[in-house]
Amino acid sequence: MNKPIKQIVQVVKRFGLCGGMEEYVYQLSKELKSAGQNILILCEEKVSCPNDLELEVVELEVSCKKPRWLSHLLFSKKVKNWIDRNPLEARIIHSHERISCHHVTTIHSTLFNFPPKGFPSFRKYMNDWLERREITRNYTQEVIPVSYVIRDQVTSKFPAVIAKLSDPINPGVKEIKLSPKIKESSGVKTIGFFGNEWKRKGLSKVISIWRVLNKSDNKCSLILAGFDVNTDIGLSIEEKKQIQNLGWLHDKAKFYSKIDLLIHPAEREAYGMVIPEALSLGIPVLCSKECGAASVITKGQGAALAQSESNEMWAKATTDLLNAKYPKDVSYERPWSRVAKEYTVVYRKINFS
Repeated sequence: MNKPIKQIVQVVKRFGLCGGMEEYVYQLSKELKSAGQNILILCEEKVSCPNDLELEVVELEVSCKKPRWLSHLLFSKKVKNWIDRNPLEARIIHSHERISCHHVTTIHSTLFNFPPKGFPSFRKYMNDWLERREITRNYTQEVIPVSYVIRDQVTSKFPAVIAKLSDPINPGVKEIKLSPKIKESSGVKTIGFFGNEWKRKGLSKVISIWRVLNKSDNKCSLILAGFDVNTDIGLSIEEKKQIQNLGWLHDKAKFYSKIDLLIHPAEREAYGMVIPEALSLGIPVLCSKECGAASVITKGQGAALAQSESNEMWAKATTDLLNAKYPKDVSYERPWSRVAKEYTVVYRKINFS
C-alpha cells in the first residue's frame, strides 16, 4: 500500500496567468489546494499572479531564456538541487517542463520532430535529448498528454513508454461572462481569430478564407485578437480598415462577445484553449484536425478540417456553420475541479519506494 501523500510539487518555469500551460498549472494547483492537498510551486519566476494567491511558491531565479535547450537544462539542475536540499518523504514531483527528477510529467506541447536522416544541429540534438530524458527515464512513472494529438505522437516516437502513458487530461474551462452581443446593423456575421503565436495558429489562412468569402455572396466581418495591433500580418491599407484587431486582451469576453464563429486553422496545436472556451459559450468552432482540442467538438458544436484543405473548402465550411442553427443548450463544460480529480487518481498510483 502506498504512503499517504504529504506534498505535491508543481514544477513550471513561469507560474501565473501568462500562457496556456502556465494557466493549466495555476488552475490545477488552486483546485488541488481547495481539495485539501499540500501544494508547493517550484518555478523560476511568478508572472501575472493574482494578489490573493494562497499557494506556497518558491522562485529559483531566472538563469537564461535563450537558447531554450540551455534554459531547460539549467532549470532542471536547479530543481534537482532544491529537492536534494529539501528532502521530504511521500512527496510527488509533478513536472510540466523538461526536467529530470519527476514522478509525473504532463506534456503540453507537440513533440520535437527529430530529422530521420542527416546530421542534426547541436540545438536539435539537445532538444530531442531533453525530451527523451523527460519521458523515457525510469524515474518517470506517469506520462500525461493534454490531448490525443500528443498521445499519438508519444506512442509513435516512444513506444516503450505506453505502459505509463495515460489517456489525455484536457485542460478545464473557467467561466467567462459575456455582455450581450451587438448585432451588425448590416446583418453580416462575424468570424474571429485569437492567437499569440499567430503564424503557427493559422492567421494567414484565416485572412485568405475571409478574402474568399468577401468575393462571394457570403460576406462576413473579421475580428482578430491575441497579438500586438502593430504586427505586420500582410494586409492592404483597405483591408486594415475592414478588419478589427483588438490586440492582446486579458479579458477575452471582449472578443467572444463580438463573434458568431471562432476559426482556428492551426498548422500544429497541442490543444488550443480558445476552442473549448468558445464552445463553453455556445459559439461554434471551425478548426484544423491538427488541433488537440478538435476532439472535444461534437457535431452540434462545429467542425474540423485538415489544415491543408483549400481555402475554398474552408470558406464553404465557414458559411455552413454561420448559417446553421445550434441548440442553445449545446455547450462544452469542463470545470477545473474535474481536472484536479483526474490527477488525484494519477497521484494515488505513485510508488515512493
